[in-house]
Formats: sequence, structure tokens, C-alpha cells
Amino acid sequence: MNATLPSYEESAVMDNSVIARYAMDHKLMVNFYVRAVQNNFKSSQEGRPIFDEVEFVRIIIPGDTKTIIDTKVTNEYRNRFAEKYERFKKGMAQAQTGTPLEVWPQMTVGQVAELKAMHISTVEQLADLSDVLAQKIMGSFQLRQKAQVFLEAAKGEAQNSKMAAELEKRDIEIAALKAQVEQILKVKSKPEAPKAA
Repeated sequence: MNATLPSYEESAVMDNSVIARYAMDHKLMVNFYVRAVQNNFKSSQEGRPIFDEVEFVRIIIPGDTKTIIDTKVTNEYRNRFAEKYERFKKGMAQAQTGTPLEVWPQMTVGQVAELKAMHISTVEQLADLSDVLAQKIMGSFQLRQKAQVFLEAAKGEAQNSKMAAELEKRDIEIAALKAQVEQILKVKSKPEAPKAA
């Protein structure tokens, strides 16, 4: 049986949809863990409950308290969230990356608690909150806007810091070159010793 290969346009559409899905994955809260699951076959053979340790993944959309995916780990999840899965296998923490709400001065203790109840724990997650999910949280439109402004300003500051570091490196290199030129000029300006005849 011959399988038909997708046309260039079809493969481009497939690639774009896959790319779009993976681009959204960084916004998700993903946690791999091990759960004890009863093995009914072994339990019936042994006459007592026998459990297997099975890898599970819990996926939460920040801001959505109704949609939680909690399922067995498949190769798709291992590949899709490879970095988090690798950390899980190494026994390392799978913490969300970003600026914790607790350290952002714009937040009150109550706001942090409310957002954490909605599975939002970083400023980045708050900034990426969709309009639909933001409607469920009192004052979240203003907070989301402040989070976006904060992240934009931080990005600009990071670029400024990088540029300042590059300028400092350049200044050090220029100073080193000037010192070398001065050394060469000193050596050339010394009178030559008379040659023995």
C-alpha cells in the first residue's frame, strides 16, 4: 500500500499548527509525577492489591481552574515537554520559570493568593492571560496590562545592560591596545646602542 505524501502546502500547514501548539506550551504549568496504579491482573493472581508505579503528567492552563489534564505520560508528552520531563527523571524540581508574583511590587498578598488559586504563579503567566480567562478575575485586565508593561521595561533594561557590558568590554580592549602602542613607541624611541666594530 502506497502512502501519499502531503503536498508542500499541506506540510506547511501541519508544521505551522505544530509550531503554534509548541509556542503556546511555554505558558502551561506542566508537572510530571509518579502515581501508584493498581494492577488488576497481578492483584487477582496474588490475591492482594498489587500496584505499579506509573508516570503521569498534570497540565494546567494558568487562569483556567476547570481544565486540568491529568493523564499517563506518553511519548508525545515526553517529547513535547522534553526539558521538564528530563528534570523529572533526574529528580530535579520542575518549577515554572519566570518572575514569581510574590516578588513583583505591584501585587498585594491577597492578589497573589487569588491568582495562585487560579493557577497563575508568575508575572509572565499573568501577562499572557487570555481575555476570556482574565474576565474571571477581578481587576485582572489592569494587572495584566501592568505585567505586560513591566516585562517590556525589563526586556529594555536587559538590552541596555547587555549594551553597557559590550561597551565596557570594548573600552577595556581599547585601553589594552593603547598600552601596547605606547610600549612599542617606547621601544622604538630608545636610542640604539653603538655597534662594536
